[in-house]
Amino acid sequence: ISSNAPVKKLVLFDRASPEMIQLLRDLRKKVAIGFVGGSDLVKISEQLSVDNINFLEEFDFGFAENGLTAYRLGKPLESQSFIKTVGEKDYQEMVNFILHYIADLNIPIKRCVCVMLDCL
Repeated sequence: ISSNAPVKKLVLFDRASPEMIQLLRDLRKKVAIGFVGGSDLVKISEQLSVDNINFLEEFDFGFAENGLTAYRLGKPLESQSFIKTVGEKDYQEMVNFILHYIADLNIPIKRCVCVMLDCL
């Protein structure tokens, strides 16, 4: 499976024990495997570090930062940026609208209004 051949099945996971790594190695003989996470690659590597493996080489696909950063066979794929796509001006207008909308909601418990920017 670990080639550039078309992928018909992809098994994704976000954490692994030593036993799970062995199971995934066996599974990789039949289907493509990959990891997925909301964090950056450094944080994901900490979560997947089992027996000092190079996890990028162990898996066919990897998706960090909720899919904004992707890897296939250990090599990074072209990355996308939402802000670069829509432009800074339009992005600011959208964020302002969303923040005003959320701030004006009448909900039972409201603690804060914020937008996470770390993966945009």
